[in-house]
Amino acid sequence: MENLTKNFDSAPLELYALKDLFKGKITKEQDIYVLTLGQQFGYGEVRYTGLQKGLKAFDFNILTVDDIEFPINSFTTDSLQFLYCLDGFCSYKFEDVDEIHQIDQFQTAVVHSRNGLQNRILIPGGKRLVLNIIFVNKREYFDKFSKKPNQFGEKLQELLQHIDNTPKHFHSGSYSLKIAEQLKLLIGIEYTNEISELLSQKGRYYLILAKQIEKFCLEIDNNLNTSGLLKNELKMISELSDFIKRYPEIQHSIKTLCHESGLSPAKLQEGFKFMFERTVSDFVRNVRLEKAEKLIQSTDLTISEIVYSVGLTSRSYFCKIFKKKYHYSPKEYKSKKTSTK
Repeated sequence: MENLTKNFDSAPLELYALKDLFKGKITKEQDIYVLTLGQQFGYGEVRYTGLQKGLKAFDFNILTVDDIEFPINSFTTDSLQFLYCLDGFCSYKFEDVDEIHQIDQFQTAVVHSRNGLQNRILIPGGKRLVLNIIFVNKREYFDKFSKKPNQFGEKLQELLQHIDNTPKHFHSGSYSLKIAEQLKLLIGIEYTNEISELLSQKGRYYLILAKQIEKFCLEIDNNLNTSGLLKNELKMISELSDFIKRYPEIQHSIKTLCHESGLSPAKLQEGFKFMFERTVSDFVRNVRLEKAEKLIQSTDLTISEIVYSVGLTSRSYFCKIFKKKYHYSPKEYKSKKTSTK
């Protein structure tokens, strides 16, 4: 309890505005600050992660009783805001105009406004919201980013110059399941120790930001704003991928997955290629390999027992594809992992 009090005193100023709004309590888990909502306002939490100078992330996983508005200006100045809605929806409003921009499930948005312009995020009551916002200070972060060799360096500089010349900018992005997959891991993944958990969490924020920047540049450059799939189709692909991960031992096929989802074979393949850059069969095979790798590390099961537990029937085939992915045979991998413990 003493550590929590001490950590609370050093909490970022941005959380205090939310603390007053939600009448919540701030605690600290490793280097991550967590604001738990007061019971009279709903339930859930807001997590703050400081990544480096000029770069910070907020994760909302909340359900409020009533509609809530909070000024985003209290979080940052002179920054770009990369938003992604994993569940539910919210809206964004600049105070000097009547237009309200809605951000739907699986949708990205990029926002900027000059200092002094007021803007707010509107959260509907009675609905769960899972929202990730990465705040990027243009001067402190993007200057360094743009100087490094990368395929988006020049385009990024052009975009930043365009944004700087406008008093406010709202880019309503397309749906993205690739970002959803990273956020799902941030929310639900488990690790064997606290250090690996923290490093993996921060690494995923950088992956999310990189995907946001890449997507933003491509959409602006090519005037692209759609994945070609409807939101309900994307949601079904997301649910199917979760189902396959939970039950890799089931003999998944195009026919059974189409029957389960109501999607056509073409839509099914399109969705998996869009989200995972894999065919359905490649995705199922990869899930089984990753499950097998975890079992090799964490259990005393034999290789044959692991093969059958992940839905495969041929040990020789399993050893072949396992070595191709992990560069060791299953037996060598198990010995290597055992010797490093």
